[in-house]
Amino acid sequence: MRRPPALRTGDCIGVVAPGAVVEEHAVRAGVRVLERAGYRVRVGASVLKQSGYLAGRDAERLADLLDMFTDPDVHAILAARGGYGSGRLLPVFDPNIVQRNAKIFVGYSDLTFLLTQVVQRADLVAFHGPMVVGLDKNPEGAAGLVGLLSGDRAGWNLSATTIIQPGTTEGVIVGGCLSILVAALGTPYDIDTDGRLLFIEDVNEKPFRIDRMLTHLRQAGKLDGVAGVIFGEMAGCVSGPDERVTVRDVLCDAFAAARYPVVFGLSSGHGLGTTTLPLGVRARLAGERLSLLESPVAE
Repeated sequence: MRRPPALRTGDCIGVVAPGAVVEEHAVRAGVRVLERAGYRVRVGASVLKQSGYLAGRDAERLADLLDMFTDPDVHAILAARGGYGSGRLLPVFDPNIVQRNAKIFVGYSDLTFLLTQVVQRADLVAFHGPMVVGLDKNPEGAAGLVGLLSGDRAGWNLSATTIIQPGTTEGVIVGGCLSILVAALGTPYDIDTDGRLLFIEDVNEKPFRIDRMLTHLRQAGKLDGVAGVIFGEMAGCVSGPDERVTVRDVLCDAFAAARYPVVFGLSSGHGLGTTTLPLGVRARLAGERLSLLESPVAE
């Protein structure tokens, strides 16, 4: 697994929008955060375009993404936001271009489609972390993102909040947004979970829907050979007013017979989103503690 070069002050960060429409004022606010941190920022040509609910046509969004990978002046690529659309690019997304131009790539939510391909098909470490929109309202997340990408080891020791199944294990971290992982099942782009530490998070899904998606993953064999499972905050995943089942109830039931560690509450992605989680690096899960065993960037 290749590691992208670490980010240095003065480097150029490219901003792309592989999915949904982005509001200009929100992009500008996030760009200012990056500039104040000492970086140059280049906003992709299609970021502020609109084609229905997408940030430009598929060909425009793809061209932006590949242009950022091939431009030698760009050292890191951050998604502006998630929202539907990234999955439409997969049949024409060339992982060989990414492999030849190893650099930092960050996103979450719908970006799970692309992050999985960067890790599995381009053999490059990628990052499940804060996107440009919202950086101005997430100073802790922004600082953690910049620190980890710059080679700071302070972000190597992470923590969940709740142990669902105790234990200690090691493996390479993979995963992302649950609904996207499930949407990719049965396609050439589904995730390889065998022997991996599987990270799962989502937002605004009722507990029964989380149950349904976990059942789908299990029936597809994706939970059979995992080394362990790490859940995010599952922000907004609450029952209706006349229901009493919580998402924690669902997780406890779904993994009651698990022979591997399962934890809940790592803050990466939807919710507070303060943690940047590298995908494709080896880590140790011990109780609620997740510790990286290798640097996610080449220092």
